[in-house]
Amino acid sequence: MQYQGYELFREDPVIGGMILEGERKGEIKGEIKGTQGLILDILNDHFSSQIVEQVQSAIMLSQDIEKLKEFLRRLFGVSDEQAVLALLSEIFPLPGEIKGLQEAILDVVGDRFSPQVVAQVQQTIIAVQNVQLLRMFHRKLVRVSDEQEIFALLAEYFPTASCRMAEE
Repeated sequence: MQYQGYELFREDPVIGGMILEGERKGEIKGEIKGTQGLILDILNDHFSSQIVEQVQSAIMLSQDIEKLKEFLRRLFGVSDEQAVLALLSEIFPLPGEIKGLQEAILDVVGDRFSPQVVAQVQQTIIAVQNVQLLRMFHRKLVRVSDEQEIFALLAEYFPTASCRMAEE
């Protein structure tokens, strides 16, 4: 339903911009709600109510449509509840989980290597938001015995960051 004078307001650059912004925000909110609903529908059809509740509590807080879409796409490849929880943890980590993993990585490096290596690792992992990637890196890191292995590991797990480091 359009109100009298709506088109007149839309023609005004300031008011029209505000209207367009409001419409876009409404579209995004609708897309988020729809994607959340699809996720919950799929989970309800295939998994226990405990899993549904756990996923629901994580995804209902999210306003990141790209993460929701990724979770939905990857949910189709999941066959058991453990895999659902692993996917949930990867895409929607608990608050502080990423920071905790980053600190654990820096603790390992700091105990065994020079401050320069610590700084290099810190610079590389600081922006990483993928919990699974950080976990895998940490597992391999504890077996590393020299600095060259750390740099090779950084290049393997964080290739784009390694390219930036090589340029600097």
